[in-house]
Amino acid sequence: MIRFLDQEIRGRGRGAISAVERAVGKGEGWWQGRVRAGDITVDQLLGILDHLGLAPSAFVRRALADSRTLELDRPLGPVPEIVAKAWRRIQDPVDVDGVGATYLETLDRHRYRRPGEVIKMAHWAIDHVEPGLLPRLLGITGSAWRMQMELDNAAHAIHAGLELAHQRSDTATVGDLLQRLSYVLTDQGEQERALGLAERAAAIHLRNRDRAAFGRALVDQGIWLLYLDRPRESIAVLEHALGELAEGPSRSRMAALHCLGLAHQRSGNLGAALEHAIAAPRAVARIGRWDEAKLLWLRGRIYHDLERFDQAVECFEEVVMILRQIHLGEAVLATCELLRAQLSLGEAEKAFQVAMSMVALVEPLRTNKVLSSAIRELVGAGRAGMTLALVKQIEARIEDERRRRDVWRSLGVESEDDPMPSHEARSPAPSSKGPLPEGTPTRRDLDSLLPR
Repeated sequence: MIRFLDQEIRGRGRGAISAVERAVGKGEGWWQGRVRAGDITVDQLLGILDHLGLAPSAFVRRALADSRTLELDRPLGPVPEIVAKAWRRIQDPVDVDGVGATYLETLDRHRYRRPGEVIKMAHWAIDHVEPGLLPRLLGITGSAWRMQMELDNAAHAIHAGLELAHQRSDTATVGDLLQRLSYVLTDQGEQERALGLAERAAAIHLRNRDRAAFGRALVDQGIWLLYLDRPRESIAVLEHALGELAEGPSRSRMAALHCLGLAHQRSGNLGAALEHAIAAPRAVARIGRWDEAKLLWLRGRIYHDLERFDQAVECFEEVVMILRQIHLGEAVLATCELLRAQLSLGEAEKAFQVAMSMVALVEPLRTNKVLSSAIRELVGAGRAGMTLALVKQIEARIEDERRRRDVWRSLGVESEDDPMPSHEARSPAPSSKGPLPEGTPTRRDLDSLLPR
């Protein structure tokens, strides 16, 4: 168990051991002595786990896990009804001429924009889906719940899907659901465990010789490594992912290029960062408005870092224009970056006019005191008071508000014209098409930039 804990600590990066020693009131070299001796008191163990933000029972289960089983932590909270129904169907199997894989693929596509409707349709489909597809349906439902930040329900659904797929030796679905669960763990702040699940999924896909799924799992690993502030490792695994993913339009290729741009930016290689940010939208046949805005946002930040402020302004202006039709909170954040770029160019008058344009958002944002007061403060500062320091201060407050995911999600205004499937939709046989790549992480550096 101590060896396992040592790996956990070292995985946190430089300075992690010293931080642990300070957390338990010990001097330099104490932890390495404990590792060599192979013993530690219970109080010291609990103190270290508390410092690392790890639940003791979950840590012990993982440290002593049997690699032949899934060994996943049981989700918290009550079991959702759809999960209970799935178990009842397995215990009392009845052949039905039910919905097939095509129907599930349609639900899967809609989980990004219309998760509430997907969940309603899944509750109907649980009684009609072909039994072998129950794990996938639970995975899609869990992903939709994740989009609504109902993380306990999401974990329950995906965990049940994993158990059912594991019982059926459906390793392809196990790999897919491990990746979906990794996104839930990330939203719960468990990026190290999310990385571990993505690595397990990649191993499964590799054994199955499914290069496309293997490539998608590598993309997930690259994202989680960047979350953990390990950009060089992220770059290495993402470049490997591009070699595994098939040439041609692909949302996974776009996500890999996008994350490579972020990783290179964080590493200080701005030339490579810009190259990948420009290449990313070309990796898909048709780019959505949200993805377009996020890639422009990344380019604007890179131009800002390169002190090419005029080009940064052009990018941020487009970002704001798109996001005002999609998400008011993101639009206000992007406007703050536009203001900083304009002020860096010495265009204080234009910056003030942009701030004034946000007055139109005060009424739609009236229920959010943080955002509405931020706009009022910017406008109230006037031309003379519009400074970089003020904009950065206000932007920091908005970023804090952004961490309230349920509140932030309510600020979305995008509509969806693509119709949902009807209850009568049927598919005679499972499709060979794999599930679409999962959504994306939630930390500020990645949230507003990577695909959801």
